[in-house]
Formats: sequence, C-alpha cells, structure tokens
Amino acid sequence: MLALRRAPGLYGAAVGLVLFLLAGVAVAADAEAEFDGGIQLDLRIESLLRDDLDAHGLSTRVQWTREGLSLEIRADRVELPEPIGTLQDLRVECRDLQVSRAEVRCDKARLWGDAGDLHLRGAPVGLYWGRETGALALAGAWPGWFGAQGDFHVRLDPARGWDVRADLAGLDLAALAGSARLPMDLPVHLGQGTADLALHWRERGRSEVTLTVHDLAFSDDLGLQAGEELGGRLRLAGDADGWDVDLALTAGVVFVDPWFVDLDAEGPLALDARGVVVDGESRAMRAESLSLDYGEAASLQGQGLAFAPERGLDGQFRGEVGALGVIYETVLSPWLVGTALGELDAAGRMTGEVEVQASEPHYARLEWSGVEAQDRRGRFGVSGARGELDWSATVPGGPGRIGFDAAHLYGLPFDGFSARVRARPQGLELLEATEIPILDGGLRVGAFSVQQTEPDVQFQGGIRAISLEPLTEVLGWPRFSGQVAGMIPRVRLEDGDLNVDGRLLVQVFDGEVVLRDVYIHDLFGYAPELGLSTQIQRLDLELVTRAFDIGRIQGRLSGHVNDLVMVDWSPVHMNLELMTPMDDPGRRRISQRAVENITELGGGLQAAASSIFLRFFENFSYRRLGFRCELRGDVCTASGVADRPDGGFVLVQGGGLPQIEVIGYNRRVDWPELIDRLAQIQGGEGPVVQ
Repeated sequence: MLALRRAPGLYGAAVGLVLFLLAGVAVAADAEAEFDGGIQLDLRIESLLRDDLDAHGLSTRVQWTREGLSLEIRADRVELPEPIGTLQDLRVECRDLQVSRAEVRCDKARLWGDAGDLHLRGAPVGLYWGRETGALALAGAWPGWFGAQGDFHVRLDPARGWDVRADLAGLDLAALAGSARLPMDLPVHLGQGTADLALHWRERGRSEVTLTVHDLAFSDDLGLQAGEELGGRLRLAGDADGWDVDLALTAGVVFVDPWFVDLDAEGPLALDARGVVVDGESRAMRAESLSLDYGEAASLQGQGLAFAPERGLDGQFRGEVGALGVIYETVLSPWLVGTALGELDAAGRMTGEVEVQASEPHYARLEWSGVEAQDRRGRFGVSGARGELDWSATVPGGPGRIGFDAAHLYGLPFDGFSARVRARPQGLELLEATEIPILDGGLRVGAFSVQQTEPDVQFQGGIRAISLEPLTEVLGWPRFSGQVAGMIPRVRLEDGDLNVDGRLLVQVFDGEVVLRDVYIHDLFGYAPELGLSTQIQRLDLELVTRAFDIGRIQGRLSGHVNDLVMVDWSPVHMNLELMTPMDDPGRRRISQRAVENITELGGGLQAAASSIFLRFFENFSYRRLGFRCELRGDVCTASGVADRPDGGFVLVQGGGLPQIEVIGYNRRVDWPELIDRLAQIQGGEGPVVQ
C-alpha cells in the first residue's frame, strides 16, 4: 500500500490499483491452459477499502486468447487523499500483459480517468512487478498537464525504497499556481512564466531537484511585490543528513517593498548553502556554510550557522562590498528614506566580519577605503574616506583609525585628516586630540564620542583662527577680513537635534560675539531650525561697513540678538538691538555714502542736514546710532536710538557741525524686502544726493 500513498497524482492511483490486482492475476496465470476460443475471467468488487484507498464499482477482466493475455481494470469512483481527491471512471487497459514466474509486466498499458480539472485520455504507461524481488515500476510520458512535456519513472525497490524521476519542460507556472492542487497559497499572483523541472527523488539515498524558471511575472494586490521577465534556478541536492541549496535570480527586475533590484543591470543574485538540515518539529535549522553574491557589487559568506526559534541565530559571517553605490541604491537607501543619509551619491569599498550569538552581534571588524558620499541637496559630503574599526559587545575594541581626504558641511570645507579612535560596546570614542584643517585654520577636537544611548554624539573642542575673507567667500557671504576663533565647550547631537552647552566666543571685527543657547532641530532635514542668542561687544564699525560696502562709518557697535529662530536658514523670529556704546570714547564719523545707503536701505527713512551743506561734505560727525527690530515672521517692528514727537524714530543722531540725522517713520518693515535692498546696495554704487 506504500505505492497507493506515495505515487504521484492519477498515475499513483492507477498503478496502485493495477499492481494490487496483478498479484491475483499472476496466480491464475501460473496454471497452463489450452487455448481454444480463449478464456475470460471477470471479477467484480462493489467496494474496496484499504488504508488510504476507497474504491467503488471495481471490476477486473482478464482474457486468454491465442493473441496473448490482456487485462482491463475499471473503477466507478476512487477516493484518495488530497490533493488527489476523487477519481471518476478510472480504467486501465493492457493488451500485452506478460506473466512469468519472475515478473508481471505490461509495456503498453493505457490509462483513462477524470479528476475534475485533470484528465487521462488513454495515456500510455509501462507497468512492472517483480514477483520474486517485490519491485514495482511505473513509467510513461507526461500527459501534458499544466502545459508541460516530458516523461517520468516511478520505481519501488523493497531494499532501496522509492525512486522517482521526472524531466519536464515548459511547465506553465500561472496555470499551476491557479490549480487547487497546489499544496500552498502563494502570496502573489503569477501573470506568466514557464519552468523546466528535473527531479530525481530517492527514499533512501541522495536526491536532487532542479527548477529553472523563464520569463516569470508576478505581483500582489497592494503593489508591494512585483517582478517582470525574471529568470532563475533552484537546485536542491541531498538527503536526511543535509541538503545543498543553490538559488539564483539571473535576469529581470523585482520589487519587494521597499527594495527594487534590476538584475540585468547589476548582475545575478545568487545564494549557495551547504549542509542544510531542518528539524520540522522544532523548526530549528543549521547549515555548514552559506554564500550570497550580488553580481560584482557584494558578497557574503557564513560558517557554522544555526537557528532555533527559542534562541535565534548563531554563526560567523564575512562580507565584502566592491561597489558601495550599487548597494546603497538597492539595499540601504530604502531604509534611509527621510533621514540625513537618504539622498546620497555613494561609492567605495568595504570589508568586514561579524560573529553573531543568539541573533546579537558579539564581535565585528570593519574596514573601508575610497568611500565617497555626497548629499544630493548639497548639505554635506565626504571624499576619500577610509578607516578600520574593531568592536566587541563585552570589552572595548582595539585602537582603530578613521579619516578622509576632504569633506564639507553646508558649504564649510574640511581638509583631510586622520584620527585614532576606539569602538566601545555602546559607541565610539576619540583616543587623542585631533585637528581637522579648515582653510588656514582648523577645528580642534579635544573630545568626541558617539553613544547608542542618549545623547547620541558629544563633542568638545575649539576653532583655531580661521581667516574670514576666504571663509565668507566659500560660504557666499559678503567678503570681509578678520578671523574667527573660539572655544566650543560642549556639543550634543541627539536624534538629529544639535545643542551647544555653555557659550561660544567668536572674535570678529576687532570685537567679540558671544553665542549662547545654540541649537539646531532636524539638522539634516528639509527645513532645519536654528536657534540662538548673541551678545555683541564693541564691533569696529569701520571694519563692518568696509566688509558690507555700504560706506564708511567710524565708531563702535554693541548690542544683542535674542531668541533668534531661523527656519531653513531664514530668520522668522528675533529681538535685535545694535547701538553705539554710551561709554565709547572713540571717533564717530559717518560718510555721505553711508548716509545715502542707510536712507535707501530703509525705504521710508529720511536724511536731514542742518543746512544745505550736505552735498558739499564727505563725512559727518554723529553722536549716536542704533537700530532695533522685533521680527515676527516677515515683519520687523523697527525703532532707533530715540523717538520723535511726530511719531518717527532716530537711527543716526547728529553731533557737531554740519549736523545730520537719519529719521525713520515706517515702523513696520518687510524683512525680505530689507534684505533685498541690502543686496542691491552691495552690488552697486548706491544713490547720490544732489
């Protein structure tokens, strides 16, 4: 009855019935008979119940004639286990039945039957029973089911068990997937595709199956999985002691949310696993080795792999990325969408190894060289990055090194540097103070650490004097001389938000600017928000006005910018005050061009002289100058050093002869328009007072 349970499909049902009845026929055929008109033996059984076989209306007819021995078996209905189910009108005909003491065989038998969606219409088969050995065999041409052509062979040897062979070509995968006989529900719909199948299965011994797929197309209802023009192969070879798995996708395109892979452009995706053993009861699995290759872009090897649901994965892996750009586009970027690293042009090479215990990394080593990563929005970039890191989950790793040839951050250039670092179980730390060159100065890094726990990044250091003239040119600001230098007490980067603790001192225009409460929300996002407050101490106005080219003003300027908020680097909120210090004893002079440009800058401002001598003097004395602005959105509420009874306000208060004042009357100023006027003044000679 093993034949009845395991032989495939309708052929299994037919051969089971035939071989069951052939034994009885062979006993009758042992007796020699005189052939005259022939002998006919009819046997009818209303029902036959045996193990998984339930046959009804079963009849057998054996005929002895001078032409030979023939056999016909019929069954009205046969019930077999799923997925075979019910067979109707089963009939087996053998016109050349050969019976001897050693064997019973029929080389030209034909089968009929109806299983609903599958039919047999006189399919030719060969049947064999070894009476002495107990061997059973069934062979024939595939009856064209699911569009396939080929042949098969089923043999049962009591000493060796079952041996099944099949070679099929042109199997219609869409038709097979649409059949209720497929023992699984596919998560996708197959639109088209064919396959070739080479099967050799042994009950006792090494088995092998190769499935080669051509021009496969599939999709799901939500559009999250799809493939077109796919070609590939699956090869399984092994036995109960272990299986070798060879799986490759060689052509076409495939999308499995969020990944899209163009196999024609990037090369085949191939998996090779050796010694795979799966425990069906515990769902545990182990493999001696594993290899995964993605064209020339990347490869991964694993050794000593074991997986158990209650423990997780154990094993050792080693990988190499030969084309970082390909791996970034196909594998990494879908994970990084919406993050600072979501829009990069990348290149370079990487190698690494990792030991995994209970699905957690226990040890890792990583090396990289020639890495390029440029943000497509121009926010940051790095060229020629290189390094090596040694990491352990339990103790600090060995000394490593990181560096690059060049980098930039929002237009600020960094020259090449190299630093000694060490990986810790929960992060990374700098082993010695390092300086990153910036133009003719540098960024001193006294301490730097990255933690998986909060805060993410910590930094301490300072800025070694950087000349402002090349810096402002690189950043696209008005060119001015001087230097920027200062201490950076502590910087923290947490979840994309940068916060500077303490105060940052910047020396510029022979004065000082003290920054405090500095933060940047969503630093690498689409609309980063900068916040800070600034104390301004005794800037040299002659240096300031020379830099911004609005005319010459001598004197000093102090003030503050409190609660400044910039969204996408444009101010939307601040309280600004810039005034002449009351205790400034120095020379206070303003040129006619500066007066004209301040007047033009303000739009509604007026310049008033004590006489008609305005046109004849190049410079004027002033007592005090200043400007206040409360910015809310795009509107600046303005005021100056003093208010006037007529509702105006004084921006430049005259002193000496000839006396000049700059007066404003419009207290609500459009901030973007004010910035545009400043740009126009810097780009031209400005108005001339006649």
